[in-house]
Amino acid sequence: MSILTIAWTATGAICLTLAFVYAVVWLQQRGSKAPLFFALAALGAGANAFGELASMKAVTVEDWVFWGKVTHVPLFVLLSSLAWFVVAYFGTTRRWLAWAVTVAWALYALGCLLTPYTLIYSDITALRQVALPWGETYSLAVGETGPFKFTADVVSVVLLVFFGEAAWSLWRRGERRRALATGGSLILFLATAGLHAPLVDVGILTSPPLISFAFLAVVLAMAAELTRDVVRTARLSAQVRENERRWRTLAENVQLLVVGLDRERRINYVNPYVGQVTGYDAKEVVGRNIDEVSPPDLRQDHVDAFEDRVAGTRAPFTEAVVRTKEGEDRTVLFTSVVLTDSRGEAAGVLSVGRDVTDQRRAETARDEALESTRQALAEVEELKDQLEKEVVQLRGERLNVEGFDEIVGRSDALLYVLRRVEQVAPLETTVLILGETGVGKELIARAIHTRSRRSTHPLITVDCAALPPNLIEAELFGHEKGAFTGADRMRRGRFELADGGTVFLDEVGELAPELQGKLLRVLQEGEVERVGGGSVRKVDVRVMAATNRNLEEDVRQGRFREDLFYRLNVFPLTVPPLRQRRDDIPLLVKTFVRRFATAQGHPITEIPRPVMNELVAHDWPGNVRELSNLLEQAVITSTGGTLRLPSRLSGAARADAGEKSGTSGDGDGRTLEEVERDYMLEVLQACGWRIEGEGGAARRLGLHPNTLRNRMRKVGLHRPTGTRPQTP
Repeated sequence: MSILTIAWTATGAICLTLAFVYAVVWLQQRGSKAPLFFALAALGAGANAFGELASMKAVTVEDWVFWGKVTHVPLFVLLSSLAWFVVAYFGTTRRWLAWAVTVAWALYALGCLLTPYTLIYSDITALRQVALPWGETYSLAVGETGPFKFTADVVSVVLLVFFGEAAWSLWRRGERRRALATGGSLILFLATAGLHAPLVDVGILTSPPLISFAFLAVVLAMAAELTRDVVRTARLSAQVRENERRWRTLAENVQLLVVGLDRERRINYVNPYVGQVTGYDAKEVVGRNIDEVSPPDLRQDHVDAFEDRVAGTRAPFTEAVVRTKEGEDRTVLFTSVVLTDSRGEAAGVLSVGRDVTDQRRAETARDEALESTRQALAEVEELKDQLEKEVVQLRGERLNVEGFDEIVGRSDALLYVLRRVEQVAPLETTVLILGETGVGKELIARAIHTRSRRSTHPLITVDCAALPPNLIEAELFGHEKGAFTGADRMRRGRFELADGGTVFLDEVGELAPELQGKLLRVLQEGEVERVGGGSVRKVDVRVMAATNRNLEEDVRQGRFREDLFYRLNVFPLTVPPLRQRRDDIPLLVKTFVRRFATAQGHPITEIPRPVMNELVAHDWPGNVRELSNLLEQAVITSTGGTLRLPSRLSGAARADAGEKSGTSGDGDGRTLEEVERDYMLEVLQACGWRIEGEGGAARRLGLHPNTLRNRMRKVGLHRPTGTRPQTP
C-alpha cells in the first residue's frame, strides 16, 4: 500500500471518527450547537479525504473529473459547517458572514456539479503524473483554467478574515488560550488549503491536495479542547457531589423549613424539620401538589406565590400560612430561589422558611401595647422640641432686655456706635458688625435685637469658628433622621429655631465656601433645606453677622463669596478696639472689679492710681475680653482690699506708658498682629501650652478653644516639639 493511500485513508478515518465523537457529544448536550457543526465539518473533511485519494489515483480524465465533482460536496459541508461552528463556538455576532459563505459555497459546488469540468477548468486535455519526493506519483489534470475559478479563492479569503476576526474577538475577551489554539488552527488550515492550489499551478509545489490533511491541525486543537472539557467536567462532577453532600447535611440538620417544588408545583423534597413543625412525614407530602397540602382558603395564595417566584417578580421574603396535621395555622417567613436546568429555563423552586408564629404573636401584643401610648409619645416629642428650642436659646445665646446696660463706656467712639445701633435696630436691615476679637460684637448684636420689632422672639447665636466643619451645616439648617451617622432623629436647625426672631452669625468669615452658598439662599429666598431632606422650608429671620477678618480682602483672595459679602454688608457697623477708647477703661475696670469681687466673695475697696494708669496705658490686643480675664485673675490673686496686677502685665504696661509719654522706651515698631502673636505666646507659655479647661490659655484670653486654635494657626504658633500640655 502506497504512502498516499495510507496517509489519506488515516486522515479520513480520523476525521470520521471525530465526527462520530462530536455527534455523540452534541446528542448529550443539545443546548450547544458547536459540537454539531464541528461534527459536520469533520464528516466533510473525512469524505473529502477519500474523494481526494480517488482523484489522485485516477487514470483517465473522466475518472478525475468525476471525483473532482464529488469532492466539492464534502468541501461545501466542511467549509460552511466551519463558518457556523465559529459562530456557535466563538460567540461572534456576524452571522451574515456565515450565511454568505454558506450560500457562496453552495452555489460554487452546484456550479462544479453542473459544468463539464467543474468551475476550475473550462477544458481538460490530459492527466499528467506528478512525482513526489519518495518516488510515488499522483494524477493532476492538464487543461485551460475556467473563468470562475477565482470565486472559490474569494470565498476562502472572506472565510479567512471571518476566522481571524472571531479569534481576535476571543483574544480581547481574555480567552487567549482558546484564541491561539482554536482560532490559530482554523486560520492555519484555511491558509494552507487556500495557498496550495496557486503554488501548485505556478510549479512551486508538487504536493497533492492538503485540505483534509490540513484539517488535522483543527482536529488536534479541538481534541485538546475536548480533553480539557472532559477533565474540567470530571472535576466539576466531583465538586458537585461534594457540594451536594454538604447541602444534604446542612438541609437535614438546619432548624429551618426546606421545601423543594418542581415546575408543576409538586413537592420533591422536604427536610426533617418540616415534619417537626407540621406533623407530616416526608412520605406523606413528597410527590403531592402543593395545592393538595395547602389550607383550602389559602391555596390560591400559594399558587400565586409560586408563579411569582418562577417569574422572578416575587419579593425576597414572603409570608405563608402552613396548616399542621392537627389543624393549627403556622406563619412561616419564606425566601425562595428559582432552580434552572441546563438551558437556563425555570425547573422549580427551592424555599427556605423560618417559623415566625410566636414572633408575630409577640409583635401583635407589642403593637397593641404601643397603640395606647402613641398619643402620649407625640406629646412628649412636642415638649422635647420645645425644650430643645429653649436650651439652644439658653446655651450662650441669651437675650439682653435691659437696653445698653451691658455695654459699659461713654467715649465718643462708643457713643457713635450706639447711635448707629439706635438707627438700624427698628429696621429689618442685615447688619455686619466688624471689629477685633474681644471688642464686644455680640453685645452690640444683642442691643440691636433688643430694640427691634423681633425682641419678643429668640436671638440665636451661632459661633461659626467654634463648630466643627462637618457639623455646622446640620447646626445651621437642621437634619432629617438618618441623614448621617448619629442622626437618630430629626432636628431643627438654628434658622428654624429662630423663626420670627434673629440669627447672629459670629465669625462668619470662617464659614466654608460650600456653606456660603446655602447661607446666601437663606438671605435671598428666606428658605432652608435640612441635611438629608428633599423639601425647603420658609423662615422669617433677621440676620446679623460679625467678623474680625477683612472680608473685602477675603473676597479678592477668593476665600469669601462676593455676592454673600454684599448681602451681609448692607449696614456695616465697626466696634472700635479698646485702645481707641481709653477713656472707657477706668469705668470698665471698676465695673469688672466690682462684679468679680462680689462673685468671689473677695471685696476690693481700692484701685491704686498706678494700677489704673498701667491698665489705661496697655494696648489690650485682646480688647475688653482680655481686660476682663486679667481683672478676674487680679481679684483672685490680690490680698487685702487693694487691687494688684499680675506681674506679667506690669512691665509691658509701663513700657507702653513710657512710650506714650516719651519718658522711656524707643518703641519696637510692631504691628497689631505681631503684638497679638507675642501676647498669645506669652499666655501659652505661662499656661504650659494648655489650651482648654480651667487654667488653659483659652480661658485666660477669653476665647473659645477652637477660636484660639484658629488664631494660633493664622499667626504661625505651634506647640514646641517634645513638649506636652500641662495638666491643671
